[in-house]
Amino acid sequence: MRNSLKGFLCSMAAVCLTILAAVSCTHVDDTLGQDFIPGGNDKLSLHIDTLGLGEGEAITASQVFYDSIGLAGSTRHTRGAMNLHIAYMGRSSDPTFGKITAASIATCLPSEPVRPYFYRGRHSTFDSVKLSLNMKLVSGDPSVRQRFNVYRLRDTLAYTTDTIYYQSFRYEDHIESEPAFSFEYSGTPADIEEIKLDVLPAGEAFLKEMMAADTTLFYSDRYYEYLRQFKGFAIVPDTSTPENAALYVNYLPNTYLNLYYQRDRDDWEIEVDDENKEREITAYMQLAFTDNDTRDNTSIASIRRDYSGTPYAALNEGQRIEAEGVAYVQGIGGMATVLTFPDSFFESLEARKPSSDYTIYINQAQLFVWVPEHTATAYDRAFQMMGSYSNYGKMSIIADYYISDSETTSVEVPYDGKLNRNPGKGYYRMDISSFLQHALLNDDDESRSLTLGGTYTPYEPFSDYFTSLMVAGSERPVQVRVVYTLIKPNGEQ
Repeated sequence: MRNSLKGFLCSMAAVCLTILAAVSCTHVDDTLGQDFIPGGNDKLSLHIDTLGLGEGEAITASQVFYDSIGLAGSTRHTRGAMNLHIAYMGRSSDPTFGKITAASIATCLPSEPVRPYFYRGRHSTFDSVKLSLNMKLVSGDPSVRQRFNVYRLRDTLAYTTDTIYYQSFRYEDHIESEPAFSFEYSGTPADIEEIKLDVLPAGEAFLKEMMAADTTLFYSDRYYEYLRQFKGFAIVPDTSTPENAALYVNYLPNTYLNLYYQRDRDDWEIEVDDENKEREITAYMQLAFTDNDTRDNTSIASIRRDYSGTPYAALNEGQRIEAEGVAYVQGIGGMATVLTFPDSFFESLEARKPSSDYTIYINQAQLFVWVPEHTATAYDRAFQMMGSYSNYGKMSIIADYYISDSETTSVEVPYDGKLNRNPGKGYYRMDISSFLQHALLNDDDESRSLTLGGTYTPYEPFSDYFTSLMVAGSERPVQVRVVYTLIKPNGEQ
Protein backbone atom coordinates (compact mmCIF):
# COMPACT_ATOMS: atom_id res chain seq x y z
CA MET A 1 0.00 0.00 0.00
CA ARG A 2 2.80 2.33 0.98
CA ASN A 3 4.67 1.57 -2.25
CA SER A 4 1.51 2.23 -4.31
CA LEU A 5 0.96 5.59 -2.65
CA LYS A 6 4.57 6.48 -3.15
CA GLY A 7 4.33 5.53 -6.82
CA PHE A 8 1.18 7.61 -7.27
CA LEU A 9 2.78 10.68 -5.67
CA CYS A 10 5.86 10.31 -7.86
CA SER A 11 3.68 10.06 -10.95
CA MET A 12 1.71 13.20 -9.99
CA ALA A 13 4.94 15.08 -9.30
CA ALA A 14 6.23 14.14 -12.74
CA VAL A 15 3.00 15.37 -14.36
CA CYS A 16 3.18 18.71 -12.49
CA LEU A 17 6.79 19.19 -13.47
CA THR A 18 5.90 18.48 -17.09
CA ILE A 19 3.04 21.02 -17.03
CA LEU A 20 5.22 23.62 -15.29
CA ALA A 21 7.95 23.11 -17.84
CA ALA A 22 5.46 23.46 -20.68
CA VAL A 23 4.02 26.66 -19.22
CA SER A 24 7.41 28.16 -18.56
CA CYS A 25 8.37 27.55 -22.19
CA THR A 26 5.19 29.11 -23.68
CA HIS A 27 5.46 32.77 -24.98
CA VAL A 28 2.38 34.80 -25.93
CA ASP A 29 2.98 37.20 -28.88
CA ASP A 30 1.08 40.34 -27.76
CA THR A 31 2.41 42.35 -30.73
CA LEU A 32 0.24 40.53 -33.25
CA GLY A 33 -1.42 43.12 -35.55
CA GLN A 34 0.50 46.10 -34.19
CA ASP A 35 1.46 47.11 -37.74
CA PHE A 36 -2.20 47.74 -38.43
CA ILE A 37 -2.66 50.08 -35.43
CA PRO A 38 -1.43 53.71 -35.73
CA GLY A 39 1.57 53.99 -33.48
CA GLY A 40 1.88 50.26 -32.79
CA ASN A 41 2.95 50.09 -29.14
CA ASP A 42 1.83 53.69 -28.43
CA LYS A 43 -0.56 54.32 -25.58
CA LEU A 44 -3.71 56.24 -26.55
CA SER A 45 -6.00 58.41 -24.44
CA LEU A 46 -9.12 60.30 -25.56
CA HIS A 47 -10.00 63.80 -24.32
CA ILE A 48 -12.69 66.47 -24.83
CA ASP A 49 -12.08 70.19 -24.29
CA THR A 50 -13.57 73.54 -25.24
CA LEU A 51 -11.17 76.18 -26.54
CA GLY A 52 -11.57 79.87 -27.28
CA LEU A 53 -12.61 81.05 -23.82
CA GLY A 54 -9.32 80.98 -21.97
CA GLU A 55 -6.92 83.91 -21.63
CA GLY A 56 -5.29 84.61 -24.99
CA GLU A 57 -7.35 81.93 -26.77
CA ALA A 58 -9.94 84.30 -28.25
CA ILE A 59 -10.63 83.70 -31.95
CA THR A 60 -10.71 87.16 -33.53
CA ALA A 61 -12.97 88.24 -36.39
CA SER A 62 -12.68 90.67 -39.28
CA GLN A 63 -14.85 91.72 -42.21
CA VAL A 64 -13.75 91.17 -45.81
CA PHE A 65 -15.39 91.64 -49.18
CA TYR A 66 -15.74 88.50 -51.29
CA ASP A 67 -16.84 87.57 -54.77
CA SER A 68 -18.52 84.17 -55.17
CA ILE A 69 -16.73 82.74 -52.16
CA GLY A 70 -15.61 79.16 -52.16
CA LEU A 71 -16.78 78.39 -55.65
CA ALA A 72 -13.47 78.07 -57.46
CA GLY A 73 -12.73 74.52 -56.34
CA SER A 74 -14.90 72.51 -58.69
CA THR A 75 -17.56 73.29 -61.26
CA ARG A 76 -19.19 69.97 -60.40
CA HIS A 77 -20.28 71.35 -57.06
CA THR A 78 -20.99 75.03 -57.61
CA ARG A 79 -20.48 77.46 -60.46
CA GLY A 80 -19.56 80.86 -59.13
CA ALA A 81 -22.32 83.28 -60.07
CA MET A 82 -23.46 81.28 -63.09
CA ASN A 83 -26.46 79.02 -63.61
CA LEU A 84 -28.02 79.73 -60.23
CA HIS A 85 -31.53 79.53 -61.75
CA ILE A 86 -32.12 82.95 -60.25
CA ALA A 87 -31.21 86.42 -61.43
CA TYR A 88 -31.04 89.83 -59.80
CA MET A 89 -31.77 93.24 -61.18
CA GLY A 90 -32.14 96.74 -59.79
CA ARG A 91 -30.39 99.14 -57.44
CA SER A 92 -30.81 99.69 -53.72
CA SER A 93 -28.96 101.46 -50.93
CA ASP A 94 -28.46 101.04 -47.18
CA PRO A 95 -26.79 103.68 -44.95
CA THR A 96 -24.73 101.03 -43.16
CA PHE A 97 -24.06 98.42 -45.80
CA GLY A 98 -23.80 100.57 -48.92
CA LYS A 99 -25.14 100.36 -52.45
CA ILE A 100 -25.82 97.35 -54.61
CA THR A 101 -26.39 97.21 -58.38
CA ALA A 102 -27.47 93.99 -60.06
CA ALA A 103 -27.85 92.90 -63.69
CA SER A 104 -29.05 89.64 -65.21
CA ILE A 105 -27.22 88.03 -68.15
CA ALA A 106 -28.65 84.93 -69.79
CA THR A 107 -28.87 82.97 -73.01
CA CYS A 108 -32.32 81.88 -74.15
CA LEU A 109 -33.84 79.32 -76.50
CA PRO A 110 -37.22 78.76 -78.13
CA SER A 111 -39.26 77.31 -75.28
CA GLU A 112 -40.68 74.41 -77.28
CA PRO A 113 -40.31 72.85 -80.73
CA VAL A 114 -41.88 75.35 -83.10
CA ARG A 115 -44.59 74.11 -85.45
CA PRO A 116 -43.81 74.78 -89.14
CA TYR A 117 -47.05 76.72 -89.72
CA PHE A 118 -45.69 79.47 -87.49
CA TYR A 119 -43.20 80.37 -90.20
CA ARG A 120 -45.73 80.91 -92.94
CA GLY A 121 -45.79 84.62 -93.59
CA ARG A 122 -43.18 85.52 -90.97
CA HIS A 123 -42.90 88.94 -92.56
CA SER A 124 -46.23 89.83 -91.03
CA THR A 125 -46.56 93.07 -89.10
CA PHE A 126 -44.68 93.08 -85.83
CA ASP A 127 -46.95 93.72 -82.86
CA SER A 128 -45.10 93.85 -79.52
CA VAL A 129 -42.53 92.31 -77.20
CA LYS A 130 -43.35 91.34 -73.62
CA LEU A 131 -41.05 90.13 -70.87
CA SER A 132 -42.57 87.64 -68.44
CA LEU A 133 -40.83 87.63 -65.04
CA ASN A 134 -41.27 85.64 -61.82
CA MET A 135 -39.93 88.24 -59.36
CA LYS A 136 -39.99 89.13 -55.71
CA LEU A 137 -38.66 92.10 -53.77
CA VAL A 138 -35.29 91.66 -52.04
CA SER A 139 -34.46 95.06 -50.59
CA GLY A 140 -34.84 98.80 -51.06
CA ASP A 141 -37.79 101.07 -51.81
CA PRO A 142 -40.16 99.51 -54.37
CA SER A 143 -42.03 102.81 -54.81
CA VAL A 144 -39.05 104.31 -56.66
CA ARG A 145 -39.51 103.82 -60.39
CA GLN A 146 -36.47 102.60 -62.29
CA ARG A 147 -35.65 101.99 -65.93
CA PHE A 148 -34.03 98.85 -67.27
CA ASN A 149 -32.34 98.32 -70.63
CA VAL A 150 -32.23 94.99 -72.43
CA TYR A 151 -29.04 94.52 -74.48
CA ARG A 152 -28.19 91.77 -76.92
CA LEU A 153 -25.05 89.85 -76.09
CA ARG A 154 -22.25 90.39 -78.57
CA ASP A 155 -20.21 87.38 -77.44
CA THR A 156 -21.19 83.78 -76.84
CA LEU A 157 -21.15 82.83 -73.18
CA ALA A 158 -18.97 79.81 -72.56
CA TYR A 159 -20.36 76.80 -70.78
CA THR A 160 -17.62 74.32 -69.99
CA THR A 161 -16.23 72.65 -66.89
CA ASP A 162 -13.22 74.97 -67.17
CA THR A 163 -15.22 78.20 -67.24
CA ILE A 164 -16.67 79.94 -64.20
CA TYR A 165 -18.28 83.37 -64.26
CA TYR A 166 -18.26 85.34 -61.04
CA GLN A 167 -20.35 88.17 -59.63
CA SER A 168 -17.74 90.67 -60.81
CA PHE A 169 -18.45 89.70 -64.44
CA ARG A 170 -18.16 92.82 -66.63
CA TYR A 171 -21.14 92.51 -68.92
CA GLU A 172 -20.22 95.86 -70.55
CA ASP A 173 -17.44 94.08 -72.40
CA HIS A 174 -19.84 91.55 -73.94
CA ILE A 175 -22.97 93.47 -75.02
CA GLU A 176 -23.96 95.55 -78.02
CA SER A 177 -23.39 99.29 -77.80
CA GLU A 178 -27.13 100.14 -77.90
CA PRO A 179 -30.02 98.47 -76.04
CA ALA A 180 -32.62 96.54 -78.01
CA PHE A 181 -35.48 97.10 -75.57
CA SER A 182 -36.24 99.03 -72.41
CA PHE A 183 -38.93 99.18 -69.74
CA GLU A 184 -39.79 100.87 -66.45
CA TYR A 185 -40.83 99.14 -63.26
CA SER A 186 -41.72 99.88 -59.64
CA GLY A 187 -43.80 98.31 -56.92
CA THR A 188 -43.98 94.98 -55.15
CA PRO A 189 -44.35 92.30 -57.83
CA ALA A 190 -46.96 89.62 -58.03
CA ASP A 191 -45.79 86.06 -58.68
CA ILE A 192 -45.73 86.57 -62.44
CA GLU A 193 -45.31 89.96 -64.11
CA GLU A 194 -45.68 90.45 -67.87
CA ILE A 195 -44.10 93.73 -68.89
CA LYS A 196 -44.46 95.32 -72.31
CA LEU A 197 -41.07 96.47 -73.63
CA ASP A 198 -40.26 99.60 -75.59
CA VAL A 199 -38.75 98.45 -78.89
CA LEU A 200 -35.69 100.52 -79.82
CA PRO A 201 -33.92 100.61 -83.21
CA ALA A 202 -31.55 97.79 -82.19
CA GLY A 203 -34.62 95.78 -81.17
CA GLU A 204 -36.27 96.28 -84.56
CA ALA A 205 -33.11 94.99 -86.19
CA PHE A 206 -33.20 91.94 -83.90
CA LEU A 207 -36.83 91.18 -84.79
CA LYS A 208 -36.06 91.42 -88.51
CA GLU A 209 -33.11 89.09 -88.04
CA MET A 210 -35.35 86.60 -86.26
CA MET A 211 -37.91 86.68 -89.09
CA ALA A 212 -35.24 86.31 -91.75
CA ALA A 213 -33.46 83.36 -90.08
CA ASP A 214 -33.69 79.90 -91.58
CA THR A 215 -36.73 78.05 -90.25
CA THR A 216 -34.78 74.99 -89.10
CA LEU A 217 -32.61 77.16 -86.85
CA PHE A 218 -35.50 77.25 -84.38
CA TYR A 219 -35.94 73.50 -84.12
CA SER A 220 -35.02 71.88 -80.80
CA ASP A 221 -32.09 69.91 -82.23
CA ARG A 222 -30.41 73.07 -83.54
CA TYR A 223 -29.94 74.86 -80.22
CA TYR A 224 -26.16 75.10 -80.62
CA GLU A 225 -26.42 76.86 -83.98
CA TYR A 226 -29.20 79.05 -82.59
CA LEU A 227 -27.02 80.26 -79.69
CA ARG A 228 -24.18 81.08 -82.07
CA GLN A 229 -26.45 83.57 -83.84
CA PHE A 230 -28.74 84.70 -81.02
CA LYS A 231 -26.40 84.77 -78.05
CA GLY A 232 -28.70 86.05 -75.33
CA PHE A 233 -29.54 89.22 -73.42
CA ALA A 234 -28.47 91.35 -70.48
CA ILE A 235 -31.11 93.14 -68.36
CA VAL A 236 -29.29 96.14 -66.91
CA PRO A 237 -30.41 99.08 -64.73
CA ASP A 238 -30.25 102.32 -66.70
CA THR A 239 -27.79 104.94 -65.46
CA SER A 240 -30.77 107.17 -64.66
CA THR A 241 -32.07 104.70 -62.06
CA PRO A 242 -31.81 106.24 -58.55
CA GLU A 243 -29.47 104.54 -56.10
CA ASN A 244 -32.23 104.29 -53.51
CA ALA A 245 -34.57 102.16 -55.65
CA ALA A 246 -35.21 98.43 -55.17
CA LEU A 247 -33.44 95.15 -55.81
CA TYR A 248 -35.45 92.23 -57.20
CA VAL A 249 -34.74 88.53 -57.57
CA ASN A 250 -36.14 86.71 -60.59
CA TYR A 251 -36.65 82.96 -61.04
CA LEU A 252 -35.21 82.15 -64.47
CA PRO A 253 -37.13 78.95 -65.31
CA ASN A 254 -40.31 81.07 -65.28
CA THR A 255 -38.83 83.90 -67.38
CA TYR A 256 -39.78 84.32 -71.03
CA LEU A 257 -39.37 86.85 -73.82
CA ASN A 258 -42.56 86.78 -75.86
CA LEU A 259 -42.41 88.11 -79.44
CA TYR A 260 -45.85 88.93 -80.86
CA TYR A 261 -46.76 89.31 -84.57
CA GLN A 262 -49.98 90.26 -86.32
CA ARG A 263 -51.00 87.41 -88.60
CA ASP A 264 -52.09 89.02 -91.88
CA ARG A 265 -55.06 87.16 -93.31
CA ASP A 266 -53.53 87.02 -96.76
CA ASP A 267 -50.37 85.34 -95.51
CA TRP A 268 -51.59 83.06 -92.71
CA GLU A 269 -53.95 80.16 -92.77
CA ILE A 270 -57.12 80.94 -90.87
CA GLU A 271 -57.54 78.71 -87.81
CA VAL A 272 -60.88 78.03 -86.20
CA ASP A 273 -61.72 76.77 -82.77
CA ASP A 274 -64.15 74.01 -81.76
CA GLU A 275 -67.09 76.35 -82.37
CA ASN A 276 -65.83 77.13 -85.87
CA LYS A 277 -64.88 80.68 -84.81
CA GLU A 278 -61.67 82.29 -85.99
CA ARG A 279 -58.88 82.20 -83.46
CA GLU A 280 -57.04 85.37 -82.49
CA ILE A 281 -54.82 86.53 -85.28
CA THR A 282 -51.86 87.30 -83.03
CA ALA A 283 -49.01 84.76 -83.10
CA TYR A 284 -45.94 84.73 -80.93
CA MET A 285 -42.61 83.06 -80.39
CA GLN A 286 -41.54 82.41 -76.80
CA LEU A 287 -37.87 82.49 -75.86
CA ALA A 288 -37.04 80.87 -72.52
CA PHE A 289 -34.21 81.89 -70.18
CA THR A 290 -34.25 78.57 -68.36
CA ASP A 291 -30.89 77.02 -67.45
CA ASN A 292 -30.51 73.65 -69.10
CA ASP A 293 -27.14 71.98 -68.60
CA THR A 294 -27.57 69.77 -71.65
CA ARG A 295 -28.10 72.68 -74.03
CA ASP A 296 -25.19 74.98 -73.24
CA ASN A 297 -27.60 77.52 -71.78
CA THR A 298 -25.91 79.92 -69.36
CA SER A 299 -26.93 82.64 -66.92
CA ILE A 300 -24.81 85.00 -64.83
CA ALA A 301 -25.71 87.12 -61.82
CA SER A 302 -23.67 90.34 -62.03
CA ILE A 303 -23.52 91.92 -58.56
CA ARG A 304 -21.69 95.14 -57.69
CA ARG A 305 -21.38 96.60 -54.22
CA ASP A 306 -20.13 100.00 -53.14
CA TYR A 307 -19.45 100.74 -49.46
CA SER A 308 -18.50 104.39 -49.97
CA GLY A 309 -19.79 106.64 -47.21
CA THR A 310 -20.36 103.75 -44.79
CA PRO A 311 -18.32 102.42 -41.84
CA TYR A 312 -17.10 99.71 -44.21
CA ALA A 313 -15.73 101.94 -46.97
CA ALA A 314 -12.28 100.32 -46.65
CA LEU A 315 -13.75 97.13 -48.12
CA ASN A 316 -13.81 98.89 -51.52
CA GLU A 317 -10.00 98.85 -51.40
CA GLY A 318 -9.78 95.20 -50.43
CA GLN A 319 -8.88 95.93 -46.81
CA ARG A 320 -9.94 93.98 -43.75
CA ILE A 321 -11.92 95.65 -40.98
CA GLU A 322 -11.60 94.27 -37.47
CA ALA A 323 -14.92 93.24 -35.92
CA GLU A 324 -15.58 93.77 -32.23
CA GLY A 325 -18.50 92.00 -30.60
CA VAL A 326 -20.50 91.41 -33.78
CA ALA A 327 -19.64 90.46 -37.35
CA TYR A 328 -21.75 90.04 -40.48
CA VAL A 329 -22.26 87.72 -43.45
CA GLN A 330 -24.14 89.16 -46.43
CA GLY A 331 -25.81 87.40 -49.32
CA ILE A 332 -25.00 87.93 -53.03
CA GLY A 333 -21.38 88.69 -52.37
CA GLY A 334 -20.71 91.46 -49.93
CA MET A 335 -19.21 90.90 -46.53
CA ALA A 336 -17.89 87.66 -45.16
CA THR A 337 -16.39 87.07 -41.71
CA VAL A 338 -12.81 85.83 -41.38
CA LEU A 339 -11.94 84.05 -38.14
CA THR A 340 -8.28 84.13 -37.12
CA PHE A 341 -7.03 81.48 -34.71
CA PRO A 342 -4.12 82.98 -32.67
CA ASP A 343 -0.97 81.05 -31.90
CA SER A 344 -2.03 81.03 -28.23
CA PHE A 345 -5.09 78.97 -29.20
CA PHE A 346 -2.85 76.17 -30.46
CA GLU A 347 -0.37 76.65 -27.61
CA SER A 348 -3.28 76.06 -25.22
CA LEU A 349 -4.11 72.84 -27.09
CA GLU A 350 -0.47 71.76 -27.06
CA ALA A 351 -0.38 72.42 -23.30
CA ARG A 352 -2.79 69.49 -22.86
CA LYS A 353 0.10 67.14 -23.69
CA PRO A 354 1.87 65.64 -20.63
CA SER A 355 5.20 66.21 -22.39
CA SER A 356 6.40 67.69 -25.67
CA ASP A 357 7.07 64.29 -27.28
CA TYR A 358 3.38 63.35 -27.19
CA THR A 359 1.32 63.64 -30.39
CA ILE A 360 -2.15 65.15 -30.69
CA TYR A 361 -4.60 63.76 -33.23
CA ILE A 362 -7.85 65.67 -33.83
CA ASN A 363 -10.78 63.24 -33.87
CA GLN A 364 -13.42 65.93 -34.20
CA ALA A 365 -13.53 69.71 -33.96
CA GLN A 366 -16.82 71.59 -33.92
CA LEU A 367 -16.97 75.35 -34.31
CA PHE A 368 -19.82 77.11 -32.47
CA VAL A 369 -20.88 80.62 -33.52
CA TRP A 370 -23.93 82.29 -31.98
CA VAL A 371 -26.37 84.84 -33.40
CA PRO A 372 -27.27 87.76 -31.10
CA GLU A 373 -31.05 87.81 -31.58
CA HIS A 374 -33.13 84.73 -30.83
CA THR A 375 -36.41 85.53 -32.56
CA ALA A 376 -38.25 83.87 -35.44
CA THR A 377 -37.77 87.03 -37.53
CA ALA A 378 -34.00 87.04 -36.98
CA TYR A 379 -33.78 83.32 -37.67
CA ASP A 380 -35.76 83.68 -40.90
CA ARG A 381 -33.49 86.46 -42.15
CA ALA A 382 -30.28 84.59 -41.33
CA PHE A 383 -28.61 82.00 -43.54
CA GLN A 384 -30.11 78.65 -42.65
CA MET A 385 -26.71 77.08 -43.26
CA MET A 386 -23.30 78.66 -42.80
CA GLY A 387 -20.25 77.57 -44.77
CA SER A 388 -16.66 77.53 -43.49
CA TYR A 389 -14.00 77.99 -46.16
CA SER A 390 -10.22 77.77 -46.17
CA ASN A 391 -7.34 78.04 -48.61
CA TYR A 392 -5.32 75.12 -47.30
CA GLY A 393 -4.36 72.12 -49.38
CA LYS A 394 -3.97 71.63 -53.11
CA MET A 395 -7.52 72.74 -53.87
CA SER A 396 -8.15 76.46 -53.86
CA ILE A 397 -10.95 78.01 -51.81
CA ILE A 398 -12.82 74.91 -50.72
CA ALA A 399 -15.31 74.29 -47.97
CA ASP A 400 -14.09 72.16 -45.08
CA TYR A 401 -16.53 69.63 -46.49
CA TYR A 402 -18.32 70.14 -49.78
CA ILE A 403 -21.72 71.47 -48.81
CA SER A 404 -23.35 70.06 -51.94
CA ASP A 405 -22.03 66.56 -51.21
CA SER A 406 -23.87 66.49 -47.89
CA GLU A 407 -27.15 66.84 -49.74
CA THR A 408 -26.65 65.14 -53.11
CA THR A 409 -24.76 61.91 -52.36
CA SER A 410 -25.60 58.77 -50.45
CA VAL A 411 -22.63 59.39 -48.14
CA GLU A 412 -23.50 61.74 -45.30
CA VAL A 413 -20.64 64.06 -44.39
CA PRO A 414 -20.50 65.34 -40.79
CA TYR A 415 -20.41 69.03 -41.61
CA ASP A 416 -23.76 70.19 -40.19
CA GLY A 417 -23.50 74.01 -40.40
CA LYS A 418 -27.27 74.46 -40.00
CA LEU A 419 -28.73 77.18 -37.80
CA ASN A 420 -30.08 75.78 -34.54
CA ARG A 421 -33.42 77.60 -34.33
CA ASN A 422 -34.52 76.17 -30.98
CA PRO A 423 -35.49 78.80 -28.35
CA GLY A 424 -32.44 80.04 -26.48
CA LYS A 425 -30.03 78.26 -28.83
CA GLY A 426 -29.45 80.27 -32.02
CA TYR A 427 -26.05 79.01 -33.10
CA TYR A 428 -24.24 77.46 -36.05
CA ARG A 429 -22.21 74.30 -35.43
CA MET A 430 -19.68 73.50 -38.12
CA ASP A 431 -17.30 70.56 -38.33
CA ILE A 432 -13.77 71.94 -38.89
CA SER A 433 -11.80 68.81 -38.01
CA SER A 434 -9.58 68.75 -41.09
CA PHE A 435 -8.96 72.50 -40.87
CA LEU A 436 -7.88 72.33 -37.22
CA GLN A 437 -5.58 69.33 -37.75
CA HIS A 438 -3.92 71.17 -40.62
CA ALA A 439 -3.66 74.40 -38.64
CA LEU A 440 -2.12 72.54 -35.72
CA LEU A 441 0.73 71.43 -37.98
CA ASN A 442 1.09 74.68 -39.98
CA ASP A 443 1.50 78.05 -38.28
CA ASP A 444 1.22 80.39 -41.30
CA ASP A 445 -1.57 82.98 -41.28
CA GLU A 446 -3.42 81.42 -44.21
CA SER A 447 -3.59 77.99 -42.60
CA ARG A 448 -4.99 79.48 -39.40
CA SER A 449 -7.71 81.62 -40.97
CA LEU A 450 -11.23 80.41 -41.67
CA THR A 451 -13.84 82.33 -43.67
CA LEU A 452 -17.52 82.14 -42.81
CA GLY A 453 -19.78 82.72 -45.80
CA GLY A 454 -23.26 81.84 -46.90
CA THR A 455 -24.26 78.65 -48.65
CA TYR A 456 -27.09 78.19 -51.10
CA THR A 457 -28.57 75.81 -53.61
CA PRO A 458 -29.11 76.68 -57.29
CA TYR A 459 -32.79 77.36 -56.61
CA GLU A 460 -32.35 79.44 -53.46
CA PRO A 461 -32.38 83.26 -53.69
CA PHE A 462 -29.45 83.68 -51.35
CA SER A 463 -29.69 87.47 -51.40
CA ASP A 464 -32.59 87.19 -48.95
CA TYR A 465 -30.23 86.26 -46.13
CA PHE A 466 -28.16 88.39 -43.77
CA THR A 467 -26.55 86.96 -40.65
CA SER A 468 -25.18 88.72 -37.57
CA LEU A 469 -22.62 86.71 -35.60
CA MET A 470 -21.36 87.11 -32.04
CA VAL A 471 -17.56 87.18 -32.01
CA ALA A 472 -14.69 88.14 -29.69
CA GLY A 473 -15.72 91.00 -27.41
CA SER A 474 -19.29 89.71 -26.98
CA GLU A 475 -20.81 87.64 -24.20
CA ARG A 476 -20.80 84.56 -26.45
CA PRO A 477 -17.51 84.50 -28.35
CA VAL A 478 -16.64 81.83 -30.92
CA GLN A 479 -15.81 78.48 -29.35
CA VAL A 480 -14.38 75.18 -30.55
CA ARG A 481 -15.21 71.85 -28.93
CA VAL A 482 -12.35 69.45 -29.62
CA VAL A 483 -12.27 65.68 -29.26
CA TYR A 484 -8.63 64.62 -29.52
CA THR A 485 -6.36 61.67 -28.86
CA LEU A 486 -3.06 61.96 -26.99
CA ILE A 487 -0.53 59.44 -28.27
CA LYS A 488 2.44 58.46 -26.12
CA PRO A 489 5.82 58.22 -27.87
CA ASN A 490 7.00 54.80 -29.05
CA GLY A 491 8.48 52.57 -26.39
CA GLU A 492 7.12 54.46 -23.39
CA GLN A 493 5.30 52.24 -20.87
